Formats: sequence, C-alpha cells, structure tokens
Amino acid sequence: MGNTHPLSPHIMFLTVKQAIKLLNLVAIIFFGALVVFAVPSFFDAEIEVINNSPEVVMVVAEWRNSQKEIGPLDSNSSFQFSIDDEAAVKFKVNYASGKEFATEPLYFTSGIRVIANITSDGVKVSYDYER
Repeated sequence: MGNTHPLSPHIMFLTVKQAIKLLNLVAIIFFGALVVFAVPSFFDAEIEVINNSPEVVMVVAEWRNSQKEIGPLDSNSSFQFSIDDEAAVKFKVNYASGKEFATEPLYFTSGIRVIANITSDGVKVSYDYER
C-alpha cells in the first residue's frame, strides 16, 4: 500500500518551515516585549520636584538614610534628580512665607518616575503615570 500518511513529505516540509517562521516571529515578539517592559527597570528612579506655587520654596527629599536638599526653588520651576535605590521617599517643603508641608512616604523602585507637585495649598506626590 505504500505511504499511508495523510501528508506527503513535501507538505510536511512546508509545515516544518512554517513552524520555524512562527517560532522566529514568537521569539521576536518575546524579545521586543522584554525590551519594552524589562529594560526600564534597570534605570534609576527619577524624582522631579515642580514648584507651581507663587513662592520660592526649599525642599528636602528623604529616603532610607539619605536626603537631597533642593532649593531655593523659584516659582514655576522644577528640579530633577535620580536615585539608585528602592525605598520610600517623602518631601518636606518650606515656603518663603514660613508655611511648611510634609508628605507621606511614597514607595519607588528602579525605572519609576516620582513627581512632587508643590502648590500654595500643599504638596501632592504621585507616579508619572498617574498624571
């Protein structure tokens, strides 16, 4: 009776060739996703302090056993810095008029961007993607 297999060897070769193309496509998609989602986690956390108040302010950012003094920070200006750590950051803001505000700690990790938005009513701290 000969070959009883429903697919001829020529058709099986095309199926294997198509499977290899499909595996290559899956590998490209996987590594593309890896670049998009995993690589940013290797970057330092970015912190941006934005003074939207009408006053000059002095700011202290504190995390773990470290701190960064920022200022004087003029009205409608900003300051950026990065942190090579994973912790919770909190901000203390002193206004030229004597007002003071402090924030609750906000956790950050590698690749995250934290924004402290200072207004005349206080300080709002959030992640960049929440804006």
